[in-house]
Amino acid sequence: MSFDGLPVEPVRTFLSFERRREAEFADIRECAELPPVRRGGDLLGAIELTIGPVTLLGPDWVSDIELLWGAVADLVAGYRETGHAKVRFPDQSAHITLEPVPPGLIRITVAGEPYRETAVTGEEKLLSALEVGAAEFFAKLFELTGRSVAGRTGSST
Repeated sequence: MSFDGLPVEPVRTFLSFERRREAEFADIRECAELPPVRRGGDLLGAIELTIGPVTLLGPDWVSDIELLWGAVADLVAGYRETGHAKVRFPDQSAHITLEPVPPGLIRITVAGEPYRETAVTGEEKLLSALEVGAAEFFAKLFELTGRSVAGRTGSST
């Protein structure tokens, strides 16, 4: 039996709501409204990505969530185009890298000093999970705001 990679959990988006100076998170799928954002402020949130026993992304990686999902969409598109891709987090000194691990496997690495996590899974399992997560995020954002993000369809295209 060949190894087809670790299982990939559904990718989720959490929005950051500030409560009493502490951040609390809500799954965007359960939100009826966006958290209040100061004029000119960023909509903050985190992507949760778990592969097998490894949580590569989660609440410790709070960023401008629209820019972060845009970077992830670019990551997937870049990998599909060239077979290797790397993007930086929009407002942190960290990056996400995708590398092929033949045959049909992919290595994802999330790194930012001193953190570094990596996991190997099936190429299509990971890319599809990221595309579905992006599509869900952009669709819910449109539902809550009535606006789409220019150039983003919720997938890597």
